[in-house]
Amino acid sequence: MVKTQTKNQNVFWLWNVNVDFQKRGDVGYWLISQLSPVITSFSNKISDVAELSDIKFNPITSPDDKFYYIDISNIDISDGSYVKTEIKNVNAPSRARKKVELLDVIVSTVRPNRNATSIILENTGNLVCSTGFAVIKSKKINPYYLFIFTKTPYFINQLVRQTSATMYPAVNEKDILNAGLFIPPLKDQQKVEQIVKEVFKLKKEAEEDYKKCQQLLDDILGLNRITKILQVAFWRWSDEINIIARIDPNYYQSYFQELKISRKKLKTVKLETLASLVDYGTVPTSPDAPPEFGTPYLTGKNIRPNELVLDKLDYLYTDTTKAIKNKAIKVDDVVITQMGTVGNAAVMGKKQEGWFFGSFLIRIRPNKSISPEWLALVINSDFGKQQIQQAMTTATVRTNTDLPTIKGLEMPIIDKKKENEIVNLYIQSREKKTLSKQKFQEVKELVENLIKKPQI
Repeated sequence: MVKTQTKNQNVFWLWNVNVDFQKRGDVGYWLISQLSPVITSFSNKISDVAELSDIKFNPITSPDDKFYYIDISNIDISDGSYVKTEIKNVNAPSRARKKVELLDVIVSTVRPNRNATSIILENTGNLVCSTGFAVIKSKKINPYYLFIFTKTPYFINQLVRQTSATMYPAVNEKDILNAGLFIPPLKDQQKVEQIVKEVFKLKKEAEEDYKKCQQLLDDILGLNRITKILQVAFWRWSDEINIIARIDPNYYQSYFQELKISRKKLKTVKLETLASLVDYGTVPTSPDAPPEFGTPYLTGKNIRPNELVLDKLDYLYTDTTKAIKNKAIKVDDVVITQMGTVGNAAVMGKKQEGWFFGSFLIRIRPNKSISPEWLALVINSDFGKQQIQQAMTTATVRTNTDLPTIKGLEMPIIDKKKENEIVNLYIQSREKKTLSKQKFQEVKELVENLIKKPQI
């Protein structure tokens, strides 16, 4: 019998007959979770119902053309969606060599634990992915089902088990084809397809609503009439510069000056006049607690422009938070990142009521007269961001802002009807995005339950 220890499964025993250290000596390979009876009972492999694509891309044949590129970093691992980059063939990265087509499933062979997999839902004729992906064409299985299967632990654990314990774990395409696969009845596969289509339809509509919201915002704030060019070298007359106040060149960029002129064309008020509270967050009152014993504690990683990212939450032990009740979040609070990536703002919802926020965040509690969504949209726009950035000194190790800067932000007062139109588009976008995430979780659980069902 062999006794061993790991980070996640501290100690476990295996009989010697079950361990072949000549094959693999790393402990993770023999984890009980990697030897799941469900996984080992799969009677099919991916290679039984799908094959690797052999369509190559050679940019040299037409150097003046353009293509769209998907790199591993372009995959949103939360739902498998992707963004693409337009590149001239002559500038093609060395790894841009695999063409992809409609309904191809792409699986990253690098760091399979990250689970960068996607399904291609367009057929542009010039869509290319990195050689770091295996491109799989479904032959005897619904491609939507195959895609969702690749997002489940039943697939991920198989690939992780095939990686070696290196700093850059990877698998090869053969490992992916050899992965065990559960194949449900056709009607279940079709149900998965229907939900996946709803997921991406909602996400696309959310993106379109958000884009329209941003266009209307830029128009009303005059941002679409300003050329955003950061100058490497420029001249200023001496009477344009106050070296006692600021001597760093970035402060005197033409872009900042144009924004300042643009702001003067609008009616504005200081942000502090629109809020009942503007304050810093709190330092942790305890080490990171398990979720079942803790209250969520937001940090900079959870705040993106107009969006909360809650897949990786920190927790404070609830019994240590009595002394910081004044740092508890309320519905419609706006939280801003104060350090690092400065000026990202997001609105807190009902779910965040009673959570806490970290010391490198700033909280705004808007008055009833102003929409918290409007406040966040303006702060996240160039109208707000450039005020914050211009106020920051560049001669610091880590960029940061402070309460006086946030309180002093000039906030535009516009026609309420127009403000409501912009805010409603944003809220509509947010709700569709949330529903898309919920449906993606629903379809994942559906597939996982289908897999578990035969074992009951």
